[in-house]
Amino acid sequence: MAEPPPTLLQKVLTVDTKFSHYLHSNFHTRLPIFFLLILEISADFRFSFPISLSLLFALPLPSLLPFFSSLLFGLLLDIATVGLVKILLRRPRPPYNHLSSMSTPVSADHFSFPSGHSSRVSFVAALVFLYKEVMEVAAVEVREKGGVFGSWVGEDGKLVDVVVVGVCVWAVVTAVSRVLLGRHYFFDVFAGFCLGVIEGVFAFRVLRFEDILSTFRHQIWSR
Repeated sequence: MAEPPPTLLQKVLTVDTKFSHYLHSNFHTRLPIFFLLILEISADFRFSFPISLSLLFALPLPSLLPFFSSLLFGLLLDIATVGLVKILLRRPRPPYNHLSSMSTPVSADHFSFPSGHSSRVSFVAALVFLYKEVMEVAAVEVREKGGVFGSWVGEDGKLVDVVVVGVCVWAVVTAVSRVLLGRHYFFDVFAGFCLGVIEGVFAFRVLRFEDILSTFRHQIWSR
């Protein structure tokens, strides 16, 4: 009895597997491995969330509270969403992925779809882009306060543009590095990147709990 023809999904996954292996085999040596691992660490939730929380207290600017509200609650939403999808779909990681150099603190990290690093970096990049005007207001506040940081901001406000472009470049390079490093297939990264952008828009419009963060920050400072 003849085997049934492959479904559209099977065809897509076959192309994805071959294309991802081609990218990994031909380009993973173009960038130093330590650089790829640094990008991996920079997008890890265990690094990005504590850093974001620290910046909330290190930058006592009221104008940035909406941004930090969307950022912190959005990061929690992202890790919950990605973890749930990974557990439900359970797509294995590429066979050439070196597990010995990879940290998997939870069982969901053993699965590949979607890429959590890709969703996280695109989420941050989307949020920074959407909050550009808020950051420009914060930059004016810093400049008016003077001091060393005030002199860094400058009068033309180009620092905010540099930050936005820099974060977007970091997001794209980090997402591509997931395929080059062999952690994910290309479609995992693409899906994760799209998911992160959607989460960024959702966090920008919905996850606005700056009153809660303001109260929380005040309680910490008053101790």
